[in-house]
Amino acid sequence: MNKYKMKTLYIALLLGFSLSISAQDGKGRGPQMDREKLKAARIAFLTNRLDLTPDSAKEFWPLFNEYEKKKSDLYKSYNKQKRSLITEKGFENMTEANASKMLDIYTEQKQAELNLEKTYLSRFGKIMPSTKVWMVLRFDSEFRRSLMQRINRDRNREDNRTKSDKE
Repeated sequence: MNKYKMKTLYIALLLGFSLSISAQDGKGRGPQMDREKLKAARIAFLTNRLDLTPDSAKEFWPLFNEYEKKKSDLYKSYNKQKRSLITEKGFENMTEANASKMLDIYTEQKQAELNLEKTYLSRFGKIMPSTKVWMVLRFDSEFRRSLMQRINRDRNREDNRTKSDKE
């Protein structure tokens, strides 16, 4: 697929995703549909930015998805541990013992994330040059940042509409 077609695909997916976020009626939408649109937009964004050929994409995406799944599983596991230490009163009234355990869990989580990242960066390096591996990190971060900015803009717009409706 040539660059023009990839950019067009990327723009179309990103536009479709952004429209689904800004549409607030909720008809026919659910968390799973939103996740699928987000995943498609992310794939298009990274594929375009990394300039992946169909052959390199076949190698890259299964490995990247495996990495993301393991990262998500780590996050869920450690968050479950942290939630078990929080009482109904929240963080503010945490005991010293629970706070100490929370810090231990936090450092274990960071180390596990680092170990996972080292493993997968090495595996990515076996299928693409280091420059592209670095770009994966950079562009994925850029995608997340732009997504958060868009969500915040949409939320602010919605808040402003709500305020003006009340006045």
